[in-house]
Amino acid sequence: MTDAAPAKGKNDLDTVVLTHPSGASAEVYLWGATLASYKSPSGKENIFVSPGAKFDEKAAIRGGVPVVFPQFGRPIETMPQHGFARISKWSIVELKESEDAVCASFSTSDCELSLAQWPHKFSLLYQVALTADSLKMTLQVTNSDEKPWSFQALLHTYFSVADVAEIGVEGLKGLSYDDKTTGGDPKEESRDQVVVAGYTDSVYLNKDPAPKEVTIVSKAGEPLYKASHTAKLSSADQPCDIVVWNPHEEKSPGDLPVPAYQNFVCVEPGLVGQAHELQPGATAEVSQSIFPVA
Repeated sequence: MTDAAPAKGKNDLDTVVLTHPSGASAEVYLWGATLASYKSPSGKENIFVSPGAKFDEKAAIRGGVPVVFPQFGRPIETMPQHGFARISKWSIVELKESEDAVCASFSTSDCELSLAQWPHKFSLLYQVALTADSLKMTLQVTNSDEKPWSFQALLHTYFSVADVAEIGVEGLKGLSYDDKTTGGDPKEESRDQVVVAGYTDSVYLNKDPAPKEVTIVSKAGEPLYKASHTAKLSSADQPCDIVVWNPHEEKSPGDLPVPAYQNFVCVEPGLVGQAHELQPGATAEVSQSIFPVA
C-alpha cells in the first residue's frame, strides 16, 4: 500500500509516516521537519538518530536530517546554532501518492520569535518523496519580504553506517574545502576517497552548477549509498556545497553519547560556502536524492 499519513512518534510527537508498496518507509517529525527514518524495502535503516536525541520540542533532534536555515554555524551570535528552522514547529501542506512515489510537503514561515532573532520575512517549503529505491528531499526558501536578504541553507543528513572508520566518501576530489577542525584553513582535496579517521568538519566549496554526485563506500570501494545534490538561486542552477562531518569522541556533544559517533557520517548539501542574497519574491532551493546500495 502507498500511503502518507499523520502519526505519532517518540514522546507522542506529531509525525508523518510515508509507506511505499515496496516496503520502503520514511518518517518526518513536524518538530524541525526532521526526517528521522528512511528504511529500504529490506527494512534496513539508512538514517542515523542518536540514542541520546531529545524528543521534547525544545532542542533540535540529534540525527536524522535537520533543516539548517538561515545560518550555517553561528556567524550571527544572537541566533541559535544553524538557525531556527530545525527548532520550529512545521505544518503539513500536502500528502499525496502516485504510481511511483509517496510524497509529503511541510512549511514554516516567519513569526514573532524568528523576527526577533532575524528581522526578515520568509517562507520555507520542504518536500519529501519516497520511491522503491530512493528518497528525495527538497528545501525551498522564499523571500516574502520587501527587501533582499542574505542566508545560508543546508540539509544536515546523518547516514547510518556500521563503523565510520571503515567507510569513505568519493566524489570530492579536486574541490577546495575549508577545514574547520584547524580553524577553517583552505585546502584542496587530493584524495579519491575521503576517510573519516578522526574529528572531521570539512566544507567543500563546489564551483560547478551541475548536480553533484557523491558516493559513500566501504574501504574496499563497494558503494553503500549514492547521493545526488542540486541547488538553485532565483531559478538558476547553483554549485551545491557539500559538508562532511563527524565529531568523533573529542567533539561529541552531550546528546551524542560515546561511542555513537561510530555509526554515522554526515554528508550535507547546501548553500553555505558564503551567504547568498535572495531578492524579494525569489526562491532558492537545495535538494538531496539518496539511493541506498547495500
